[in-house]
Amino acid sequence: MALPDPACVGTCGLPGLVEVQQGTGGRGGNAGNNPRTKPTGGLRRAARDEVQATDGSPEYVLLVNRGQAVAAAQALVSAGATLLRERPLPQFGQQMYFFVFPRTLTLEQGRALLRARVPSAVLDLHKIYFRSAGPRVYHAAMVGDAPGQSCRVGRSIRVGLIDGAVNAGHPAFGGVRMVRQSFVREGTRSSGESHGTAVAGLIAGSAGAGPLAGLAPGVQVYAAEAFGIEKDSDGGRLESVAASLDWLVGNGVRLVNMSFSGANNRVFAKLLALAQGRGTVIVAAAGNDRSGAPVFPAASPDTIAVTAVDASGRLYGRANYGNHIEFAAPGVDLYVAWGNGGSYRSGTSFAAPVVTAILARQASRGGLSLNGARAVLRRSARDLGPGGRDTHYGYGLVQSGGC
Repeated sequence: MALPDPACVGTCGLPGLVEVQQGTGGRGGNAGNNPRTKPTGGLRRAARDEVQATDGSPEYVLLVNRGQAVAAAQALVSAGATLLRERPLPQFGQQMYFFVFPRTLTLEQGRALLRARVPSAVLDLHKIYFRSAGPRVYHAAMVGDAPGQSCRVGRSIRVGLIDGAVNAGHPAFGGVRMVRQSFVREGTRSSGESHGTAVAGLIAGSAGAGPLAGLAPGVQVYAAEAFGIEKDSDGGRLESVAASLDWLVGNGVRLVNMSFSGANNRVFAKLLALAQGRGTVIVAAAGNDRSGAPVFPAASPDTIAVTAVDASGRLYGRANYGNHIEFAAPGVDLYVAWGNGGSYRSGTSFAAPVVTAILARQASRGGLSLNGARAVLRRSARDLGPGGRDTHYGYGLVQSGGC
């Protein structure tokens, strides 16, 4: 018998067989011809990892040498199977056929039928394969946490952030206590919830959130919204930032994350000094302008300035630098809470909350002052640049010290 034409699509290589398009009828056995019919009785429903026919039952796939293709396919059709389509594999000299089975024909019965007629034919369910690689999460291990470790912090620890809006309904925040307050002026358009949600998640994402778990689950989050659309860009007025900081201090928050940067400002400097005088520890992102200018709030002596590095300890390409940089933390290609799921993001904005979370753990062991926080981080930091403190990495990569 001549082999079917390798370029042939459909059933042109199988005389006497009729290919049935799903949803057009011709269903074998007693399964019915209505494509909307769901499997009933003995007809099995397709599992999650199985290709599903239009009636909900699984597809079956036959692989056979092309010289025996007609005989094998006809054997199954004669038992009530319905041919859906075929796919030639000319490089292997094989032919694939895809069927649906009636409830009167099982996989084992089909295999037994083929063993008797075409022993070389292979029959199985048409499976679906999923990527085995989950999100790449490296920052916890990089700062010294053991694999799978979750360092829960008591609810008595309050952590504040001044940022954009936070999506408190994100799956990463299941069971997280969060207090939110907006300080943007009335009529300001929202800049979205993604950035604030990512920052909050890195700190406080629940222990059960898998790859989106935070480094300090259990803390109370006080989220001050100070950022919206200003002059067609995402920005926060000093007025909104000041009101946010005042609100946080008034609520007993003594650890605050600021993942933003801008020009030096005397009023802002005074506010930061006042907050520090009230015992508030502020962690600030270095900024992403590739600049050595002393941007605020990171350049203030009343904050802890944090830059970002990747999984290999290399400096983030857009990170600012200068004598004020104190510490480095993972902040490149971090998997963070974003939208209603997760996304990879880079920037000093995402390095700062790693440090904030480590300090939240420290705060749970006792009172925490700005100088005390600096001392704790400095003792364990891993040097990354030239020996000692430098203008790009500061004292080096922060380490958590575990739980």
